[in-house]
Amino acid sequence: MKNPKFTTLKIVFFLFLFTSCGFEVIYKDHNLPNSLAYQLASIKIEKKRTQLDFELQNSLYSLLNPDKLNIESKYLLILKTTTTTGSTYITNTGASGRNRIAITTFYTLKNLQNNQVLSSGEATASDNYDVSSNRFSTTVAEDYLKNNILKIISTNLRNSLVNDFVQFAKKDQNHLKK
Repeated sequence: MKNPKFTTLKIVFFLFLFTSCGFEVIYKDHNLPNSLAYQLASIKIEKKRTQLDFELQNSLYSLLNPDKLNIESKYLLILKTTTTTGSTYITNTGASGRNRIAITTFYTLKNLQNNQVLSSGEATASDNYDVSSNRFSTTVAEDYLKNNILKIISTNLRNSLVNDFVQFAKKDQNHLKK
């Protein structure tokens, strides 16, 4: 025969467990127009035709709108990317043995309604790779390095945009207090 006190204690324990477990979405306000996720998802990136800009755009979209929210665009992000390549190591024959790639991206965030510039800035990242006698392996190493640098730049751009939106929210709060 079962102990009724033990059964009652078990039922109370499970009721307490399920009511206090916190089954709630962490970012539950992501659909609110004032939320950071909503604002980041409402950024449209100006299209460019180069492979480098296309990869940067895709990387940024996956960081700005990871939940694939279907939101009307409010902001336009204009990007200008420059790439510089230089040698960091010269062999005894005078050829480059190691190249450094630096990618700088300048951004301007505009409001689509009034075309007002809201913020601007830049993100820079660089790294180097070995130059080998095989052209294919050098090209593959260079492309791999550029993709990694673009991921770093897109993360830096996202962080800058988050900082900009937080500063906008602080300014709005200060204006409301006055």
